[in-house]
Amino acid sequence: MISLRDGRYKFNHCEMDPPQLFDVDADPHERDNLAERPENAELVAAFMTRVQAGWDMARFDAEVRASQTRRLIVYEALRNGAYYPWDFQPLQMASERYMRNHMDLNVLEEAKRFPRGE
Repeated sequence: MISLRDGRYKFNHCEMDPPQLFDVDADPHERDNLAERPENAELVAAFMTRVQAGWDMARFDAEVRASQTRRLIVYEALRNGAYYPWDFQPLQMASERYMRNHMDLNVLEEAKRFPRGE
């Protein structure tokens, strides 16, 4: 999909869909497609000329699909094995996280206190 903005107009072009033209000053939520109106045919044609001059849509589509395929393959490869989250999570030893019967509570609390109360 290609989107162009020129002044108050925004034009969306997708090979699989009809063109879309919006007056973003009068219609900021882009609900009224002006491309369907005959009085805007010249404006739509001007935007289409810019799209055709700037992009080879067949090549653009092929590159996007190839990129999506590569990312899908990489995603599946990364999902093999154990999942490891992307955000920082400090590793903790389970034996130090919970109270065990063999531990002295006073020693445990003093070790976790900051600053230490020596």
